[in-house]
Amino acid sequence: MKLPFKLILLTLTISLFNCTPEKAKMLEIDGTVLDPDIKSILLVKPNQDLRLDSILEIPVINGRFNYEAKLEYPEAVTLMLGKAKQNGRGSFMPLFLENDAIKLTINKEEEFKNNTVEGGLFNSAYQSYKKNMEAKFFDELLPIQDSLNALWKSGEYHSKEMKVIMDQLKEKEDQDERIVLYQAMDDLREKGLDKSAKGQELSDQRAAIHEKAKAFQQSYIEANPNLVSYHFLLDDLRFQKETIDIEMAEKNYELLAQANPDHPYNEIVLNMINAIKNIKIGKPFIDFSAPDLKGNMITLSNQINGKIALLDLWATWCGPCISKTRTMLPLYEEYKDKGFTILGVAGEFKNTNRLIKFLEKEKWPWLNLVELDRENAIWQKYGVDGGGGGIFLIDEQGTILAKDPTAEEVKEVLENRLGNKDVI
Repeated sequence: MKLPFKLILLTLTISLFNCTPEKAKMLEIDGTVLDPDIKSILLVKPNQDLRLDSILEIPVINGRFNYEAKLEYPEAVTLMLGKAKQNGRGSFMPLFLENDAIKLTINKEEEFKNNTVEGGLFNSAYQSYKKNMEAKFFDELLPIQDSLNALWKSGEYHSKEMKVIMDQLKEKEDQDERIVLYQAMDDLREKGLDKSAKGQELSDQRAAIHEKAKAFQQSYIEANPNLVSYHFLLDDLRFQKETIDIEMAEKNYELLAQANPDHPYNEIVLNMINAIKNIKIGKPFIDFSAPDLKGNMITLSNQINGKIALLDLWATWCGPCISKTRTMLPLYEEYKDKGFTILGVAGEFKNTNRLIKFLEKEKWPWLNLVELDRENAIWQKYGVDGGGGGIFLIDEQGTILAKDPTAEEVKEVLENRLGNKDVI
């Protein structure tokens, strides 16, 4: 049977079209800034530290900025101004990156809420969500937030006890004394005694609205297991770890991982969930391996097995970490031969030059390992990512006895458990 000439020509044309390599779509950011003082734009990934990581920085030239990349997976980032690297803080907005053209208009920092984003399915989805969220809750929340702001400015937000501690904090320069005051503030917060009666009333009203907004967000995640939902879950795990419903977070993780099985956010989310669930008093420590300064891989469990141990996650750039570690020196000398040890892990970036000089000066007598550029995700696994570190007291069976204990609290444990023990 002969095919009509037009059909043959059409078939040939389609075949040629299909054989022609299609140009791979890329992320193409085309941005305009409305403030001549803006020199660069930062795109910060969920697990990055603004102060220390190598953040993607896009230069602004004549009021414009451009960036192109081929993404293996869509990403959720935080857009900030370049000066935030020096300040450690600043205005920000979520931005969703995918292999598509995205146009941005960036206002001066005081008017960041007026920034505009065009392009990308996930940016469109987020804007739609935000619009619906604000329509439901903004009018109800705004007067309460205004009242709270006024209460804060007038100095009537905190309780009398809290204000006394805050005033003392302004006068103290010694880091050890400041740590004691910070702990006193935490005690008041845990007991619900940190706010005035009016401050507590308004805070409760705001919390009730936040609960309704949280339910609205949960409905979105269940219906849309996409990048926007990853953004919500990551934000909750990072900034609400003390109050998050961890069972709901696990369900959301399973939903997102099933819908996006190869996305790298799955590992980040799982580490954060496990840290919240497992890094608790009475739970076993999480094992890991990291190199010493000679490059030898050391496993935590091998070093502390059968001993009471202090796991010290610290960094040369973290002043409070260093001050607290110094308070443990006398305890180490007193109990090191009775079954007590300290294992330090320094969270450093780019190289170990600063760490080597620091340890040569301090001469800490215990073993210190290195977590360089978050290679082993140790901070994430222990729930202290975003900070300098944390201290964990672990017993002979590997159970966590205390999180961020003071030297006095560690001494009390050691006296009770090792005080009458012979030197090993």
